[in-house]
Amino acid sequence: MSGRTEGGLVEHCHQLLALLSAALFALLPTPAFAHASDRGHVLLLPTGYYLAGGAFAVAVSFLVLALLPPVALDKFWRRRLQLFTISDGARTAVSLISFAGFAILIAAGLFGSRDPLSNPLPLLIWTLMWAGLTLLQGVFGDLWSWLNPWYGPWRLISRLLRAGDEGIPRLPRWLGCWPAFILFFAFAWFELIDPAPDDPARLAVAAGLYWLFSFLAILAFGYRGWSRSGEFLTVFFSMVARFAIVVRNEHGRLALCWP
Repeated sequence: MSGRTEGGLVEHCHQLLALLSAALFALLPTPAFAHASDRGHVLLLPTGYYLAGGAFAVAVSFLVLALLPPVALDKFWRRRLQLFTISDGARTAVSLISFAGFAILIAAGLFGSRDPLSNPLPLLIWTLMWAGLTLLQGVFGDLWSWLNPWYGPWRLISRLLRAGDEGIPRLPRWLGCWPAFILFFAFAWFELIDPAPDDPARLAVAAGLYWLFSFLAILAFGYRGWSRSGEFLTVFFSMVARFAIVVRNEHGRLALCWP
């Protein structure tokens, strides 16, 4: 038997073995966990109206992008109506208040009622923050930069120690936003896969550990470095805020803009 024929026979045997192994695994099913979706919604109008409206909106959007000159579009979207400036001290104070409220909610989750409907922690995280704040963020701008519970404590410690982001290690540029993506994946896994994500005690432990981990990362890599690359809530809410009609620059100047 030639070497080529023998090699082909060996390859065929490997393929057959792989096929038989796959068939064997298919014949031995095991229970699997899945996330159930909501039930279907009954539309109030005929389906054709929704299809026609959606198709018209998409067609008009493409026509605007295709017919209008890019320079005119760029000037149009860059227009700003300047409003007023808010000091960094006000942002620090609001963040410290948010941190205090967060600590109270963690205590309520650990020592309060175990009923998710009676305990305020699940309501705040899963409804007010994850759903409500996302909508407000997309309309009124980056509210999370004021409400996040890390900025105030970090500014307070920086002032007491007279330190800032200077002279601390930097995250590698090639890392990008992958740390935030991994943490967002862990958050989604906890929300969708965990058997009881709305259990107050479990939620309090998860939220408290995440706050501590993020704060230590901020102390290690600086607030700006970690919030832009590793803190998934800041990365996510910053992306949502790009749809808003209110923007705030690095100097605290507020302005109205096109969404």
